[in-house]
Amino acid sequence: MKFYPLKFNPIFHYRIWGGEQLKTSLNKEYDQESIGESWEISAVPDSETVVSNGVYAGATINNLIERFKEDFLGKSVYEKYNGEFPLLIKFIDAKKPLSIQVHPNNELARERHDSFGKN
Repeated sequence: MKFYPLKFNPIFHYRIWGGEQLKTSLNKEYDQESIGESWEISAVPDSETVVSNGVYAGATINNLIERFKEDFLGKSVYEKYNGEFPLLIKFIDAKKPLSIQVHPNNELARERHDSFGKN
């Protein structure tokens, strides 16, 4: 299966610390204030990005994985992550420096949040 360059509609998330750089530097279009994150590619439940172009317009990333399986993700990624998309690709925009954050590893994240951890 050959895929054309897919474009996804970003999902914008309000954060109390959100700035304006997503609009001014990256030309993102949204009406809300204090948008701190633009999720560019996400398979997170209730925040799945949707294809915006071509024959797959309107399909979520999980729709494509479900339909095309390893042809979409690649065999090793599909097998290693059991058909789940293992990344969240996003831009972060903070008005001021953020505090240091500690994220759980894969095991703890799966147990507590049913998600992947972070290195």
